[in-house]
Amino acid sequence: MKKFLALLLCAATLIGTLPAALAAEASDDVIQQVVGSIGIMVGDGSGNLDLDRTVTRAEYAKMLVMASSYKDKVSAVSNSSPFRDVPYSNWAAGYIKTAVQQSWLTGYLDGTYRPNNTVTLEEAATGCLKLLGYTTSDFSGSYPYGQLALYGSLQLNTKVTATQGSQMTRRNMMYLFYNLLSADTKEGKTYGETLGYSLGTDGSIDYLSVLNDTMQGPYVVENGLSAIVSSANKTVYRNGYASTVDAIQKYDVVYYTGSSIWAYANAVTGTYQSASPSAAAPTSVVVAGNTYSLATGEAKLALSTLGGLNVGDVITLLLGRDGTVVAALPAQDYAAEIVGVVTSVGTATYQNAVGNSYTARTITVAATDGNSYQVPCDKTSIDEEDFVSIGFGSSGTDVSALTSASLSGKVSGYSIGTKTMAKDVRILDVLDTVTKRVYASRLNGAALDTSDVRYYKTNAAGEITDLILRDFTGDLYEYGIITGASEQSSGMTLSGSYTYLLVGEKKTISTSGKTLGASAGPARLTIENGQLSAVRALSQIKSPDSVNLLGVTKDSDSWLFADDCAVYLYANSNYSLLSLTELRNNFSAYNVTCYYDNATEDGGRVRIVVARSV
Repeated sequence: MKKFLALLLCAATLIGTLPAALAAEASDDVIQQVVGSIGIMVGDGSGNLDLDRTVTRAEYAKMLVMASSYKDKVSAVSNSSPFRDVPYSNWAAGYIKTAVQQSWLTGYLDGTYRPNNTVTLEEAATGCLKLLGYTTSDFSGSYPYGQLALYGSLQLNTKVTATQGSQMTRRNMMYLFYNLLSADTKEGKTYGETLGYSLGTDGSIDYLSVLNDTMQGPYVVENGLSAIVSSANKTVYRNGYASTVDAIQKYDVVYYTGSSIWAYANAVTGTYQSASPSAAAPTSVVVAGNTYSLATGEAKLALSTLGGLNVGDVITLLLGRDGTVVAALPAQDYAAEIVGVVTSVGTATYQNAVGNSYTARTITVAATDGNSYQVPCDKTSIDEEDFVSIGFGSSGTDVSALTSASLSGKVSGYSIGTKTMAKDVRILDVLDTVTKRVYASRLNGAALDTSDVRYYKTNAAGEITDLILRDFTGDLYEYGIITGASEQSSGMTLSGSYTYLLVGEKKTISTSGKTLGASAGPARLTIENGQLSAVRALSQIKSPDSVNLLGVTKDSDSWLFADDCAVYLYANSNYSLLSLTELRNNFSAYNVTCYYDNATEDGGRVRIVVARSV
């Protein structure tokens, strides 16, 4: 059992991997992407924004222009010198000229602009307030008190650490312009909306729409990234994680803005089974038993009767960030491989190269990427529950049984013992033919031994890219409260009927040919083919010391909640659902018992909590 301090450290690591959208406040990474995508701030040749450097008046003029409706109308170079210390050849001459003409900035009485002077907080705040439509007459009191008061009331100061008279760093300027987009103009509109960006349901700027509106793509990498876009001044992400240009590979699908590049290695491979509404003009296709929408003209052409790919071919679909098809190519060109477990064996209808239908033995494979694939397999030695790899070549699919791989160690972040997992590692937990995709954060703090790992695969860098577990997490079962049991014996025939609560819903399930001797109370339920095959009582934590967002503690030990942990109030012999928030806020008003399946380091979680009024 882990100590609570260790649990908090693991939880902190886990929280660090969550998408920024789940955070109460946008992360710097998201803010950089939004501000950078508009072009307000860009980095150096390596994408570094140099956020601790101060901002000059020349740089600030450009930021104001790029944050305005003039962003696409201004040339950096002016045809005249706007100030005697800003020649027309100055890189910022056009931006300075526009910013001053629009009264966002002013020069000095001696006819200079002083482009290399640093910008103070009050100067930066005043410029942004003028973008919002405010003028000098709107500020009460002497400069800069009125300006700074309005700057604060409009919440332009969120995360900004600069104070009156201090120089603005690029970091503080980044926060200021991010706040500007969702601030109200003098007329009462959201500023970002006046620039054409969409609003969310809460009336604030939909920052995803900002990225979407400024994003270019999709493009398929064939002759290197440089053939599509320069990586200078851009931050690179691959499969949603911070990465490098060197990690981008052939056939990755990329998108880019002025500040960022997003690459996705998301492909599916299998037999091209059909097209809708027709192969002459397809808008969607069925490959390996799954339907995919076609997003580009190139994909529609390649998969049509005028393209080079025909129904019956084994092909690879390259998917974009939204899961639609960007391009298609022969499978042998992509050299893909699927690993997973066979969940069923049957037959399916296929077409050959000349359009004739035929029936073939087919296996359905739950793969580590979370998808299910149907592929022809004439090897009768491959059956349900087998772990397999599927390769694709010019002659079709090649199904092979996987051999067990030895791996053990404590999971910490993206490490298992001495092995490192790739940031986009694909993990599958398997119990017979029941599977569930697992994410690396789910395993954080657990200890795997060789019996828990069925298979793993590594890339050229030695990172684990695919991992198959043998019923480790316990997430493949149902967890409920058995409220009633009826068991019958008639001659040699045994049967049972059991009622239980599953997340507050009453259910009934039966057994045939056996009875389970199940007693009332929280339990782990094994269900096979619609019948209850096993019941296991859960361990108890009586009267825990505390309940927090992540789990419970008692005597310096701790247990984590399952994602679907159900909390019940038991009163008058009845169970009713209780929110975790209500339990935490009124913890002292209840006698609490928590039920868990295994210790946290063994993959276990608290599955059910029962509270009784004191």
